[in-house]
Amino acid sequence: MFNKTTQNFVLSTLSYETLQLSLTQPAHPSVFGNIKKGNIYVVGSCNGLVCLYARSLDEFEVVIWNPATRETKVVPKSNLPRLLPAGYKTIIDSIEFGFDAKTNDYKIINLLTPYDMLANSFTERIIQSEVYSLSADSWRKGDSPLCCSGELYTVGLNTYINGMASWAASNRSWDGILSFDMSDEVFLKTPLPDDVLDNCNLSKNGLGNCKRSFFLFKESIAMAVTTLVDYCICFDIWRLLEVGVKDSWTKLFTIGPFSEYIDRPLGFWKSSTMFLTKFNQLFLYNPFTNQMVDLQIRGGLRRLVTYKESLVSVQRGNEFEEQDDC
Repeated sequence: MFNKTTQNFVLSTLSYETLQLSLTQPAHPSVFGNIKKGNIYVVGSCNGLVCLYARSLDEFEVVIWNPATRETKVVPKSNLPRLLPAGYKTIIDSIEFGFDAKTNDYKIINLLTPYDMLANSFTERIIQSEVYSLSADSWRKGDSPLCCSGELYTVGLNTYINGMASWAASNRSWDGILSFDMSDEVFLKTPLPDDVLDNCNLSKNGLGNCKRSFFLFKESIAMAVTTLVDYCICFDIWRLLEVGVKDSWTKLFTIGPFSEYIDRPLGFWKSSTMFLTKFNQLFLYNPFTNQMVDLQIRGGLRRLVTYKESLVSVQRGNEFEEQDDC
């Protein structure tokens, strides 16, 4: 979050048991000296390490940070060749952070898209990926997913689980989720369920709504699809049991209708209660009683990231102790 009083970016944790804010500390603003304050995002957290991403115009920095030990690692910029036509440059479309359980290594995946400087627009097509290995402290070229993410200047979805990072993605022939396996370093595509695709097609004709958000539910990817019922907002909650398998989508339930504006669900808590955001405020919602509790947390609510304190070093190269998958 951005602290307006100190004009610094701070990291705050929300206790899973009590839902009380704690561990609020500066996110080492000196590391992001060239970045305009406030444009810093939490990419993800894994085994106590937090990946931060900051950008301002053409400047960007990525930092791996252990808040418990206050140790930081500035990730070097990629110097891999990027072959583009004249007048184009590559922009980092999305970035994710995760753990490779096979090699006991932490990795960052960048998705790159061309930017037409003459037309001042994106091509909306990811042409290249780059993978950073913390143990090797270097980048290498990854596969080309050849699709559009449609989520420029974001840091992926809140769906990193079991070594798999995911993004909302589409091209002319399909619409769904693009996932990257941190161990095998391959991409997998999962189309949306037919009911949602039909609703998306209606939406393109002005007859429906296809806004959707993603989060985690019981070690799986969950999706909330916005629907309108009598001018009230509802969210259909779906669960993906197996990445890459379209038929493994299962509709769980519908929450709402809400007569007031709700931005989107952010994730689940205990006993199927859910975190929702509206007007940049965080609420706890019980879908069985329709009770909504204001958690008195404001500002910069893009995603919820699970963080568990650890002593894992960000500087030890290949000497990582064996860790659990995130």
